[in-house]
Amino acid sequence: MRKTRATLAVACLVLTIAACDHKPAPLSQQEKQIVTELTANLKARCVGRYLVDMPEDATEYGYAKIVGVDIEAKAMTEDAWREEVAQREAALKATRSRDAYPFLYEAGKARGENTYYFIHRGTIYNDPSRRHIEGYKWNHGYRFLLKIEAYDYLHPDQTDEPIVQKMTVKNSAPEKTAVVLSLLEKLRGRSPDDIPTEPGVCFAGGFLPGKATDDQYVSGGFTLANNRDVAFEVSVDTKSQGKTSLLQRTDSPELRALLKAADGNVIRKGTVDLSDLKAEEWLSEGRRPGGGRGNSFSLMVNETTSTPSSPYFALDMNTGGQLEIQGKFVKLDKGSLSTGEAVALWDSVSRTVRIRPGSL
Repeated sequence: MRKTRATLAVACLVLTIAACDHKPAPLSQQEKQIVTELTANLKARCVGRYLVDMPEDATEYGYAKIVGVDIEAKAMTEDAWREEVAQREAALKATRSRDAYPFLYEAGKARGENTYYFIHRGTIYNDPSRRHIEGYKWNHGYRFLLKIEAYDYLHPDQTDEPIVQKMTVKNSAPEKTAVVLSLLEKLRGRSPDDIPTEPGVCFAGGFLPGKATDDQYVSGGFTLANNRDVAFEVSVDTKSQGKTSLLQRTDSPELRALLKAADGNVIRKGTVDLSDLKAEEWLSEGRRPGGGRGNSFSLMVNETTSTPSSPYFALDMNTGGQLEIQGKFVKLDKGSLSTGEAVALWDSVSRTVRIRPGSL
């Protein structure tokens, strides 16, 4: 399972009745105006095989992991991409192993236009059986970088080792290289406003067309331009997430203790109906990392029933705590949004979650 959800958002302080359902006061006129400005121009954003509407000025980031291959996209010119690949090749060719075996094993054009790949040992300290496979592609203004690790106990021959003798596959590099080359051939660059209509997986800067399989994971996020402490995090996964749901986990003593330690309050909890999707949400307020107060909200879809045709979707929203400014973390005594404003923004965004038409 790939659950990176912040646990503060899924705990309930049960010492007093007042600790639960700690509803914020009604919005003032000024707060209503702030929320109206934040939600005036929501734009559909594609993450995995889902859509969610985000404030227009939100900056997107993220990556995908497909059949074990890490994939990230970066906006870049074609000339910059060619220079990056050339510099990478020069660096790999200049690296010398500490033993008699090569450091760089393969380098060259992959499949399709503007593609390249390398197979090397990773570092000079790695065993000669280690292989790192890197794939590069430029398409529609984006550079793709693909990475996966493999092994080769045949070159040099280490089949006399007892552990290697027990292995059915003694050289995984050819199979994993073929996977990387196939992905390079299919990947397409994608701007944030580009919403595909065909089956496939979206991630920040990219799109992989194709039917859903059981090994497709996307992690992404959105930060607001004028409220830099406000961040949305999204995860989409086709793998099973286990049998325990968000609301069930909140009964654990560990999670209760976490919220108590954060001097936290539960604002709202329960099930949510979203465009034929069944979801659960948990909203809390308390001390955030860095010591300042803020909010942690979570919504999860298909958590206990995730499959390729109905993938798991998780949305988190965090405010306050601390903010990174010029490489340093600065404590915020309070977030840029009041709890009432944060809840109103959350409701405007979280209720738009839906499966992208044609995605499956």
